[in-house]
Formats: sequence, structure tokens, C-alpha cells
Amino acid sequence: MKSTAIHEKEFRSANEIRFNKHKKRKNNDLVAAMYAMYRSGKSLEEVGEVYRKTRQAVYDVFRTRGYPLRAKELKGLRIFNGFRFTVTKGGYLRGTVRGRRVLMHQFVWEERYGPIPIGHVIHHKDNDPANNALGNLELVPRNEMSKRFNPGGRNQFSIKQNADQNK
Repeated sequence: MKSTAIHEKEFRSANEIRFNKHKKRKNNDLVAAMYAMYRSGKSLEEVGEVYRKTRQAVYDVFRTRGYPLRAKELKGLRIFNGFRFTVTKGGYLRGTVRGRRVLMHQFVWEERYGPIPIGHVIHHKDNDPANNALGNLELVPRNEMSKRFNPGGRNQFSIKQNADQNK
């Protein structure tokens, strides 16, 4: 019980105005202790685990009582020419540029050399989709890419085509 009192004291000094904003609400002391834990660096999920609540319930109680929350940490964010790009599941960087969703390596190429010709793709020489340095990018015909990365010429489309031809 002493630890809760300590958390409340820390909370009151750090956020005097927000505490007891709604005196008739239940669990003001409990929520104050939860918020003190959150302010000490714990995540909403970690606070929820300690107090046997869901992350969403902790979020909702903080928001309805007016407690300020930390900004969401953007992972894998890169800014290029003032545009924001975030990492996709495949490791590529994607962003919105002038209302159009583009991959960063294509955007970098187009900024330097102009539009990518039809039937061509941009290839990362080191096979790292996050390395979008101009020296690491090369313009390759689409059929050349197929030969490089699928030398047997077999994929989900060629198998179906071969089956259709044998009928």
C-alpha cells in the first residue's frame, strides 16, 4: 500500500491539475497509480498486465480522464526530400508522394533520372531493400530480372501456362 501512496505523491506533484478532475469518479487513486507507472516508462500493455486490464481499457481510462499520452514511436521512418517513408513487411520503404503511394527506391530513381520506362524495374544491387542510395540502384528490364532470380523460368504463372498448353 505504501508504494501506491508514493506513486500518488509523485503523480500529484507532476500533474496537480489533472488529478481529481472528476472527484466523484471511482478509482481515482488506482488510476493515478496506473498513470504514474505509465509515466515512469512502462507501456500501456505493461500497466494493464500489472492491474489485470487490457491495453485498450488502460488507454480508454487515461483518455477519458484527460491524461496526456506519449506519442506513438514510428519505427523504420525515413524522410527523403521532405516525404515520409515507412518500412513494409518485405523491408521496402513506402510513402505517399503528391497523393501517390510509391516505394522509396522508385522515388529516388525518378527524382534523379525521370520516369521508369515501361517494362523496366529498379533493382537493389546489394539485395537490401532498405539501402536506397543511388549507387545501389540499377534499372533492369523486367525479363532480365526474371532470368536473374528465376533461372529455370518456372513460377506460379508458367506452371499454369504449361498445363494449359498440354491440354
